[in-house]
Amino acid sequence: MDRISYIDHKGNTILYINFSKCHPREIQSTIDEVKKIVAHQSPGTLLTLTNVTDMMFDKTTSQKMKDLSAHNGLFAKAEAVIGATGILKVMFDSIIKTKKNKMKILDTLPAAKDWLVEQ
Repeated sequence: MDRISYIDHKGNTILYINFSKCHPREIQSTIDEVKKIVAHQSPGTLLTLTNVTDMMFDKTTSQKMKDLSAHNGLFAKAEAVIGATGILKVMFDSIIKTKKNKMKILDTLPAAKDWLVEQ
C-alpha cells in the first residue's frame, strides 16, 4: 500500500501521509520516505495531512511521530491530523503543544483539507 501521496485541493497541493491501519513495523519506513520528500520542499510552504485512523503503535511510536513532526515543522506551513482518537489523540495533543507552526486535529478528511488551504 502506497502510504504517501499528494492531494490537490482548491488549487493547493497537500502532502498526504497515510498511517491508517499501519503496523509499527511499517511506521519507520514510511517516516523515512516522508522525510526524504519533505526535505526537498521550501521552508514554510508545505501543507501536510496525516491520517492515523486505526494506526497500531508500540512504545516507540510516540517518539517517532514527535521526530517526524519536528522534522516536518521546518518545512510546513500547516499540518492536519485525522483519525486521532483515544491515546493517539493524547499523543498528538502533546505534539501540538510543542509546535511553532500550525497543527490541528480534525474529524474528517474534507474538514482537514479545507482547514489546511485556509492557513
